Amino acid sequence: MLEAKKPKISHLFKRLRKEPIEVILLLCASFSIIILFLMLFFIAGEGSQALSRFGINFLIGQRWETNEHLFGAFPLIYGSVMVVAGALAIAIPIGVATAIFIAEILPFTLRDIVKSVIELLASIPSIIYGLIGVVYLAPYIASFFGIHSGTVALTASIVLSIMAVPTIVGVSGEILSTVPKEYKEAALAIGATKWQMIKNVVIPTAKSGIFASVMLGFGRAIGETVAVLMVAGSVAVIPTPPWNFLSPVYPITAVIAMQMGEAAVGSLEYSALFGLGLILFIMTFIVNTAADIITKKGTQIRSAKK
Repeated sequence: MLEAKKPKISHLFKRLRKEPIEVILLLCASFSIIILFLMLFFIAGEGSQALSRFGINFLIGQRWETNEHLFGAFPLIYGSVMVVAGALAIAIPIGVATAIFIAEILPFTLRDIVKSVIELLASIPSIIYGLIGVVYLAPYIASFFGIHSGTVALTASIVLSIMAVPTIVGVSGEILSTVPKEYKEAALAIGATKWQMIKNVVIPTAKSGIFASVMLGFGRAIGETVAVLMVAGSVAVIPTPPWNFLSPVYPITAVIAMQMGEAAVGSLEYSALFGLGLILFIMTFIVNTAADIITKKGTQIRSAKK
């Protein structure tokens, strides 16, 4: 048994000496996965106290009152989803239309310039977006709709939509640029107009990548903290009616940023905040995984068609 294993071990070491780059890449990939699971275990461990005490009520509870030790996260989850849904409703048509314009209509010499300008939006610190939202956007919304305060869900959605547009434009633009030139030329050759070619050939071919860009935009928006904290209103109550975007909300990220500094380490509040972090972690993980799967499926379908 031992003699049979020795050649295999020596062969393994010889391969490692000949191909060290494979070992380095394997270690890097493994390190990323290990860090991901360590983060998951750490967050789950820190939040276990609140999760075990409240159980399912932690997810469906309607009250988040730190003074009364009531930690029902449903209004916070609802606030996060509501704000992100509003942001995507604004960002998706703008982002996809911009990506199509850059990839298919804009002259080639101007594409890189316009893309660079749009990418600059992603490099602006979120605190700047928050300040613009508080100083300019919130007062305008309050005046336009005749409400007392403009720090409401609508303001947060508009700010987040601006922050999500560069992600959608960047990913969608790259996918649109990979549509085979032969498809476009064939559509134009049979008499299709430029718009008909875009509508019936380019968009259907790149739809999986466009959807993936939307999912990545979702991940970008739902993880935003500072800007949302400044403009969302910070009220842990479900709006009445639930679709009322002119009501203040309290997204998960804003709660964690606001209360973590005051929570005593090891306390129930401290554990509840980590429980919120676990919920946010799972949401973003599911969305990013779904986007990756959809992108791979779209690539496989395009390859099969070729």
